[in-house]
Amino acid sequence: MAKKGKGEQWYTIIAPKMFGEVEFGQTLAGVPESLIGRKISSSLMELINDFHKYYMKFSFKVNKVDGTRALTEFAGSEVMRDYISRMVTRWARRVDTIQDLRTKDGVLIRVKSVAIIPRRVKSSIKSAVRDEIRKTVAGEIGEATLEDVIKGLISDSVKKHVLRNVQKIYPMRSFEIRRIDLVPEKKTEAAPKAE
Repeated sequence: MAKKGKGEQWYTIIAPKMFGEVEFGQTLAGVPESLIGRKISSSLMELINDFHKYYMKFSFKVNKVDGTRALTEFAGSEVMRDYISRMVTRWARRVDTIQDLRTKDGVLIRVKSVAIIPRRVKSSIKSAVRDEIRKTVAGEIGEATLEDVIKGLISDSVKKHVLRNVQKIYPMRSFEIRRIDLVPEKKTEAAPKAE
């Protein structure tokens, strides 16, 4: 743990409401304003006290300071690389997808997923699997708020829907949403005024 410097104070990091506003760390700062925008990561296992979720990591960004409490908002999620590497065994085929999708409440997110097919398959089957994954993930996220998306990620409901739909095309060993990032919205510049 870092030593407290002169004029510095400890602040408790608070997870967003969707994680029950649990305390998941502490950080030092000289002034509260310097905490705004700071990113902090934590394993899902520590956030929800579930050992089965050891392989998932969530990132949060401090958006408000209330006394000595640093309140955060969701900033992204990621599955550990080691976990993904163990999924890809010999002879298995990996199918990756990247999609920019908008949630029901208007948040633009980049969703990166990975599926494992147990053996070599024709490229047409691989393409069909990828298309079904894209369609199912887009459907799930487009009908849910960001909070619902995160809850579905934690409960594996999105994963179960994808697995169920893809099985109709080809048996799939496993599927994970390996990463979610918030996509910054591009600001549209005002059109120049006519003189």
